[in-house]
Amino acid sequence: MEQGLTNIESATTTTLIPIYGSGGSVSSIRLTNYSASNAVTIDLYLEDAAAAKSYMLNDLVIPVGGSLLLDEHMSFDNSVLGLKIVTVGTSPLLSVIIK
Repeated sequence: MEQGLTNIESATTTTLIPIYGSGGSVSSIRLTNYSASNAVTIDLYLEDAAAAKSYMLNDLVIPVGGSLLLDEHMSFDNSVLGLKIVTVGTSPLLSVIIK
């Protein structure tokens, strides 16, 4: 899959942008629940090398067919922080587009 495009199809923790990777210059993140029958609950956070978390979103429920666009102050220092997402729910189906 192309960098910046992620489909998540299970309840899991996914690293979207790793520490020391490329991609800390983020202008927007779109989260879309493409399930036909189940809501998805997400946590979206920045994490440092010591596993300290700073949450952008915590326990946010995205309903069936719903989307959320985050487009304000999204960039971060990728040399010390990574971007992760936790998905919870019954058979969650979530698309994440990072630009």
